[in-house]
Amino acid sequence: MTGSKPPAGTPRTEVSRLWQSGVAGIELYNAQLYRHTFAKHMHEAYTIGFTHAGLGSFFYRGDHHYANSGSFKLIHPGEVHTGQVQAEAGWGFRNLYISVPKMQQMLAQLEWPGPELPYFAIALQTSPDALGQAMFSRLFVALSQPTPQLERDSLLLELMAHLIDRYGDRQRRWRQPEPTSKALAQVQTYLKTHYADNISIDTLAQQVGLSPFYLIRSFRQQVGLPPHSYQRHWQLMQAKRSLHTDQPIADIAIAHGFCDQSHLNRAFKKAFGVTPGQYRQGNFVQDWPG
Repeated sequence: MTGSKPPAGTPRTEVSRLWQSGVAGIELYNAQLYRHTFAKHMHEAYTIGFTHAGLGSFFYRGDHHYANSGSFKLIHPGEVHTGQVQAEAGWGFRNLYISVPKMQQMLAQLEWPGPELPYFAIALQTSPDALGQAMFSRLFVALSQPTPQLERDSLLLELMAHLIDRYGDRQRRWRQPEPTSKALAQVQTYLKTHYADNISIDTLAQQVGLSPFYLIRSFRQQVGLPPHSYQRHWQLMQAKRSLHTDQPIADIAIAHGFCDQSHLNRAFKKAFGVTPGQYRQGNFVQDWPG
């Protein structure tokens, strides 16, 4: 019957979409989740998320935080975090992913002092932010559909000025997370360069003259992920970029270090909440003028 409630215990359908907006350097994510858990991952962009329904949680900077309805979560580029549903009602949220170059452009327009990027001292504000919510909602709609560029630009700058004013720590500036050890920085660079290769821990350890166990433990402590997970991150990022081409997904998987398309599907879904096919479909439907 139309409008009837599903029987108790019936799994509810999860909905998620990740796509590029009509503004270069900004991606959008919209989700209503009931079961999905995001594995440890990071983004090469600022994550500006707003929870509009339910309750979620995430591990970030060594602690667990709750994503309450009406609150923002603000996560810096390159910082490892997770995400999971924490309520029977699920977790409904939207994210903006703003690239570092785009953030730099906006800061110049806001006459932000100095070349450094803003630092958000907290990952989550637990008290509702009605003004920020209204700004975020208007901007998300504007970025989700064809909208005059002047309107998009204005809404974007208004939201960013509000977030910096309310959540920014003016005593600190954000810097790209980097290992304090030169040896681990060398390992990090090697993994980026050889992200698609089948690398052994002995090979990495010999590169920098460390024992395998010490390397794994220290890399996890300083980077936030063990070496194999860091390599997987770069495999996923490169595969994600390739999904904007018409190359077959099976070929993309092999080219970027995955065993097959199913392997890529599982890893992509854990990190981004959508499959490679869903990501490609969601982006190819966009055909907006700049």
